[in-house]
Amino acid sequence: VGRLALQRECWALRRLESSGHAPRLIDRPDRYTIETEYVAGTPLEKLDPAQINADKLFDQGCSLLETLKEAGIVHGDLGHDSWQSMGRESNLIWTADERLVAIDFAGSLPLRLPFTPLRNLCQAPHHHDGLLLSKIGHHFRPERLGKTAEVDWPVGLWDLLRFLGKV
Repeated sequence: VGRLALQRECWALRRLESSGHAPRLIDRPDRYTIETEYVAGTPLEKLDPAQINADKLFDQGCSLLETLKEAGIVHGDLGHDSWQSMGRESNLIWTADERLVAIDFAGSLPLRLPFTPLRNLCQAPHHHDGLLLSKIGHHFRPERLGKTAEVDWPVGLWDLLRFLGKV
């Protein structure tokens, strides 16, 4: 399983090589190891909304999702977070030059599978990645919620998801 995860990560990083939204793949010395660029920055959950340009973060989230879509990649682990909502957050890094970088592509999938019965398999995680914009809006720009279709989630729904995540 580990070798498959590394193979998928290499596949995704090669496709995103020049995007600026993923670390650069440096080397794969053997089938058990990959070397990637170190991305200096702050994990999204540690950002202070008062210290950042929230509009720039939101725009970078839109750009990241569009880049993934154009590359045909479903990350599968972007749309939730650990601080009061739904999962892991450390897969997103905010850099000093105000770029949003996704890491940990081991669980990535192709957006479109060639076999008809499996074609819709990746649509659920793809839509799940889209929750990234809801998350950014909810935590950093609540007043922007509802102004973009992708983030039009009422606060009560976030509370329900938080409760279900604890159950």
